[in-house]
Amino acid sequence: MDMNKKIIVSDYDKTFYISDEDIEKNKIAVSDFENLGNIFIIATGRSFFDLKNKVNAYKIHYNYAILNHGATIIDGEDNVLYNFPIDNSIIPKIKNELHIENAIEYFCCSNLESRVNFEHTELTKIRVKYNTKEEAMKVNEILNSKFSEYINSYIVTNSAVEIISNKTNKSNAIKLLTKKFKINEKNVYTIGDGYSDITMIKDFNGYCMANSVEELKQIATKEYNSVSELIRDVIEKESIK
Repeated sequence: MDMNKKIIVSDYDKTFYISDEDIEKNKIAVSDFENLGNIFIIATGRSFFDLKNKVNAYKIHYNYAILNHGATIIDGEDNVLYNFPIDNSIIPKIKNELHIENAIEYFCCSNLESRVNFEHTELTKIRVKYNTKEEAMKVNEILNSKFSEYINSYIVTNSAVEIISNKTNKSNAIKLLTKKFKINEKNVYTIGDGYSDITMIKDFNGYCMANSVEELKQIATKEYNSVSELIRDVIEKESIK
């Protein structure tokens, strides 16, 4: 076990990225953190396609990425390390409860494929966007009530629902990586802003953004305005030990 190596895990939207100016600060802080022999991980609800668009546009470096709220884990060279599809048998019942006819848009993901339909097997995420937050919340409540044996469903961006297998979440994905690389879980620092970040904020050294959902603020150790501020604090904390 590498007792000294540290891991910082950051959500992407409204966390690692809140503005073009802030992301540049975050990239510099990440580089400094990695140069000390540490590991930086992005943990996002985004699919491979949607994250890579941002990574390429902003030239973001990460050692690993947790995609689809924990359903897919890749390394820095885009190799899939772990993938957790939704049970195929439950997909038709989930689709029936989603009332796609009322949705603005929807798509499914499978492994690294980010735009497939319901007929595709081995779905890792289903995303459905509705007209209002109220619609999304109602569907989300029904899904978690009826199918919690099979799935985790999250509200994202106010009026969208995203569904993954209940065999995984961001926290479980982090645990797989710490076990794989024999890193002490006490050396893991996490930061996010949304509902799917709650498990990792609870289970590790957990922090949140100032604009986070209230449920996250209630369990986070501290609020930050920028991921770079957390990284600098971790670096300083370790330098004075």
